[in-house]
Amino acid sequence: MNIRRLSLIAVLAVAFICQSSVAQEITVAVAADLQFAMQDIAVRFQKETGKTVKPIYGSSGNFFQQIQNGAPFDLFFSANLDYPKKLEAAGLTEPGSYYQYGGARS
Repeated sequence: MNIRRLSLIAVLAVAFICQSSVAQEITVAVAADLQFAMQDIAVRFQKETGKTVKPIYGSSGNFFQQIQNGAPFDLFFSANLDYPKKLEAAGLTEPGSYYQYGGARS
């Protein structure tokens, strides 16, 4: 998936999820390998909504554990689909908010 398409999908996902949020800063747990795209996404999102995106980069596995223990992330962009699915199954996500933003081309 090219970076432009990934960026557009991510901006739309963030906008949809945060549409009713009154917070002026959105904290996002982001898999480190997505840093190249998230920088552009954050700038575009702030321009379109006036809300600041605070990305925190790291390991999807570490974020998974932190979220299970109550870490205050508004969004989670994982490199591993299993982690968000497990969080959803455990009731630790906003119902219906799971969105697969990328995948392998066939």
